[in-house]
Amino acid sequence: MPIKVNGQSCFIFDNHMHLNPKGRFLGAVDMFLKAGGDTFNLVNLPDNSLGLEHYYETLYERTVSMARIIREEKEFEPAVTLGPYPLDYFRIEQSGKDPLEEMKAAIDLACRYITEGEAHAIGEIGRPHFEVPGKVLEESNSIILYSMEKAADLDCPVILHTDDLDEKGYRFLGKLADKAGLDHKLVVKHHALPQDLAFETGIQRSILASKSNARKACLSGKPFLLETDYVDDPALGWKVIPPDSVPRRAIMIKSEIEGWEKIFSEAFRDIPVELFGEDMFKGFL
Repeated sequence: MPIKVNGQSCFIFDNHMHLNPKGRFLGAVDMFLKAGGDTFNLVNLPDNSLGLEHYYETLYERTVSMARIIREEKEFEPAVTLGPYPLDYFRIEQSGKDPLEEMKAAIDLACRYITEGEAHAIGEIGRPHFEVPGKVLEESNSIILYSMEKAADLDCPVILHTDDLDEKGYRFLGKLADKAGLDHKLVVKHHALPQDLAFETGIQRSILASKSNARKACLSGKPFLLETDYVDDPALGWKVIPPDSVPRRAIMIKSEIEGWEKIFSEAFRDIPVELFGEDMFKGFL
């Protein structure tokens, strides 16, 4: 249930979660809710078992269908993020198609879902998190810029998957946002590190909700989001960290951190509302 902080409602929000209709799916949602979570950002989960023909149509429809089921059965509205995963580049390239054109088309399709009200953000898009040839890096940066241009048109967030960034890396992303005409506050660095909070940037940083990361992020005094990057894997149960981690970290922050009220107001109200709009969270505000 939402928590009152200084007379305003805060809602426990996981900024990045992947669900799978063949995995735990609603069981994972129940874990999140039972631990005290309120809502989350549902990001499409890549599926290399699918063929490339109509791949993104299938993936996106699967994701928005899960959101509809959550809305009907759990009675809350998850945010939905759609876009081509950066490592799709290699799979498309191996098929003989042009990755840049195919991934731009996938972004266009995501934008159609956003326009129709079925999705709320573009992502996770970006570039591989490991060293790649110059051409791949250049075209991946072109995909980031294209996504930012589309996001500027729609006034929606872009959720970025990239390599770990230094301050120069954040400045580079900021310059791309400026070129696209996109407000920096609508750019989210997914899987950011706590030390990234020391950098002067308007880009939002979403921190993996381990105990250590959460404590370090809180001590920074800077605003941040929390995420699990939960991956609903039928074989393993989950990858990264469990789906109840963000609400558990919220309990930890409230019990351990002096000035927790400011942290709650930023991570569990102000930043999510800034990204997705008040209407997204009207059931909690």
